[in-house]
Amino acid sequence: MKKIKYKGLSTLEVLEGANNYNNWIAYEILRFVKNPIIEIGSGTGNLSEKFLNYGQVLLSDNDNGLVKVLNDRFKHFKNGSSIRLDIEKDVDSKYYNTFRSVIAVNVLEHIDDDRTAIKNIGKLLKKGGTVNLLVPAKRLAYTRLDRELGHYRRYEKNELYELLRSAGFSVDQLYFFNVVGLVSWIVRDKVEKSSFQLKPYQVALFDKIVPLLRFVETRIRPPIGISLIAVATKK
Repeated sequence: MKKIKYKGLSTLEVLEGANNYNNWIAYEILRFVKNPIIEIGSGTGNLSEKFLNYGQVLLSDNDNGLVKVLNDRFKHFKNGSSIRLDIEKDVDSKYYNTFRSVIAVNVLEHIDDDRTAIKNIGKLLKKGGTVNLLVPAKRLAYTRLDRELGHYRRYEKNELYELLRSAGFSVDQLYFFNVVGLVSWIVRDKVEKSSFQLKPYQVALFDKIVPLLRFVETRIRPPIGISLIAVATKK
């Protein structure tokens, strides 16, 4: 088995059990996507299965070990396959102008040169196709766990807007997501002095309140949140 190099593997494994939260994220993303789809940074596939149930999806990751995990996990899905793809580098021209939607959930923060990554995402899309992003929000919430996970940044709303516009996208949707998660992210960093990793019981407790939080936020968009969701169209 190929070795997995990604430093946040343990966090992905903990979040795999957050069914309510994963369903909520998938709902917010899938509202705006069209087939065919490519997912950038699929990881261990926590969300990929939900995307595969929606339509034709090409999964991808920069880590060869994770690509092997994806191939094994989803080998019975006829509408999906997995490739190694480093979106920060030149992408294979055979994928140019191929997809109607690109999904990247918690990916851009791991990339040093996010401007190049967004431009390469544009190359993958057909004209009128959409990039569908979820990224960590608010600089003030950058914690030890962000650093441990290899996050280069957390995004302010205006920064993400400018990033997309500068790459030739028109921004259709841009909003904060999960206000309770932002508060708990900051508080646990202050309280947990010895260990800053997410613990299963913490994720389980939060997952229990997600249905209520989802109900509220789908009706009233919060002015702040742990993440930003963006949908932008290739001109």
